[in-house]
Amino acid sequence: LRGAARVPGVRAKIAVSSIDSDVDPVGACVGMKGNRVQSIVQELRGEKIDIVQWSPDIARFVCNALSPAEIARVIIDEDNQSMEVIVNDEYLSIAIGKGGQNVSLACEITGWHLEVTSEEEYSREVKEGYESLMRLEGVGLPMAEILFKSGYSSLLDISEAEIEDVMAIADVDNEKALDMVEETRQILEQDIEYNLHSLLTENSED
Repeated sequence: LRGAARVPGVRAKIAVSSIDSDVDPVGACVGMKGNRVQSIVQELRGEKIDIVQWSPDIARFVCNALSPAEIARVIIDEDNQSMEVIVNDEYLSIAIGKGGQNVSLACEITGWHLEVTSEEEYSREVKEGYESLMRLEGVGLPMAEILFKSGYSSLLDISEAEIEDVMAIADVDNEKALDMVEETRQILEQDIEYNLHSLLTENSED
């Protein structure tokens, strides 16, 4: 038994593994025709129990923990123990679960923060992110892709980045990295001024 998480009386997730490669840990816990787990479900007055296989590969473990949803891809942020999980559109509600129970229990049992996104939403985020990054002078689609995949999905991310990180990811010298960050901050300030002006104009017209 590697871990367990519960919403008492509603749903539980249990992670299991086996030291014997010939033994299926999930099948052993479920039992023939589900008889082992069903007897426990009855004792818990119908509490749904998901038994998932633990894995040392955190991406695989997360995919198992979000079962029965089918995962399309994962984006891992090891520093923050966070993972963006992209699922096929039809599996979004299944991955999240009623009242967010499925993803919440998966977070608890894996110890990682999980953000579940549909493929349609993720594609929209990517498009908006690329368009945002390409507002910088000299940043075309290839560089925007590199920045985005490195975790810089917007101009705000660039403005808050360490200069050394920008140098390494964008493969530029210190001066160019400083210029990128400064240009980013100027664009964001202009956006704030524009939005504030628009808001004041709308209020005055009302």
